[in-house]
Amino acid sequence: MGRRRVPQALTPRALPRFFVPPATLQTRTLPDAVAHQVSRVLRLGMGDWICLLDGVGGVYLAQLGESGRIESLQPSALATELPFAVTVLQAMARPEKAETAIRLCVQAGARAIWLAPSERSVAQLEPAKQQSRESRWQRIAQEEAELACRARSPEVRVLSDWAQAFAGLPRPVFVLDEWEGATPLKQRARRMPMPDALSLVVGPEGGFSPDERAWMTSQPETYAVSLGARVLRTEHAACYALAQLAALWE
Repeated sequence: MGRRRVPQALTPRALPRFFVPPATLQTRTLPDAVAHQVSRVLRLGMGDWICLLDGVGGVYLAQLGESGRIESLQPSALATELPFAVTVLQAMARPEKAETAIRLCVQAGARAIWLAPSERSVAQLEPAKQQSRESRWQRIAQEEAELACRARSPEVRVLSDWAQAFAGLPRPVFVLDEWEGATPLKQRARRMPMPDALSLVVGPEGGFSPDERAWMTSQPETYAVSLGARVLRTEHAACYALAQLAALWE
């Protein structure tokens, strides 16, 4: 796609990375926000290299030209995605906790993070703020994915109904539940072949109510699992579970 050869020392992991719309790869003109970051914040100029990501797995090394233009564009690759797609359903928490959960889930490899109010959620998101909060959290996920050298941009969704959100999850579903009798996640996962997709469900600070727990565990391909001896904060639990699954299957 470009004539200049990429120096062998340059890899996507060694370069600043930016998710861009597919049109950028056609027009070879950086979006204004990316151009500002490249020239004003990173102080890069003509001849320097960056990495562009299309959000769905496409990876390109780009050499900067004049005035935000891309002089050379070379296909590349990143082997940083988990071999199974994970959707995390996180019970709604206060904004700072929700943002921590999103950052950690993106770092650990989650493909999608959904947030919805469960029965005992302390934080309740007003409908009028749902779209703006979702847009903010999507930006946070994208920035975190760039830093984590992800090839795909994770999806963030804010949903208003817990039961509907749960029903839409890819199966199997692991409910992170510290009630007595829950099977350790690693033990449960070892009993099954690696799936193409799965879901992790995290409750609020006070845990799931008995009725909520009974309803979820009655749903198809849903398993209550424990993360081990220690109890984690709600914003940390999914990341810990993702690390265990990655150690087993990645």
